[in-house]
Amino acid sequence: MARALIVYHTKTGHTRQAGEDIAAGLAEKGVEAALKGVAEVSAEELSAYDVVVVGSPCHAGSVKVMFSGIARPVSRWLGGLAADAFVGTSVAAYSVYSRFGGLSTVKSLERLLADMGGRVLKPGPAVKAGVPLSLWRGPDASPEDRERLRQFGRDLAGEL
Repeated sequence: MARALIVYHTKTGHTRQAGEDIAAGLAEKGVEAALKGVAEVSAEELSAYDVVVVGSPCHAGSVKVMFSGIARPVSRWLGGLAADAFVGTSVAAYSVYSRFGGLSTVKSLERLLADMGGRVLKPGPAVKAGVPLSLWRGPDASPEDRERLRQFGRDLAGEL
């Protein structure tokens, strides 16, 4: 059975919920999916998975002066890994945003994962949820966006 690791950071729970939806799509296609926060994942365990999916909330991802939009805990986690941590590993990314910049964050994650040797399986989704600045939880992703996340999981499973 194929195994997937979904690594994420969240303050309000939206990025975790998005990861749960991706995991549900993977599971529908027979892929065992583990969902863990960045603080829970060591470099040594990455090789135990057929695909590693990285999720980040968008932090001003489309504002040029704010760089990539990747949340600092995700950037720190990736920065703490070896430069070739994903060589031979299939990877993917997703993001949750409240106003704009989600796709920019996904593209930044995908570039970073590829630069670290990963093989990006397919372009990842960005879904809208929450409110700006993450001061409170705000609205969840729409049912349509949650289905897009599940479909992304099913699509990833088809690539393994």
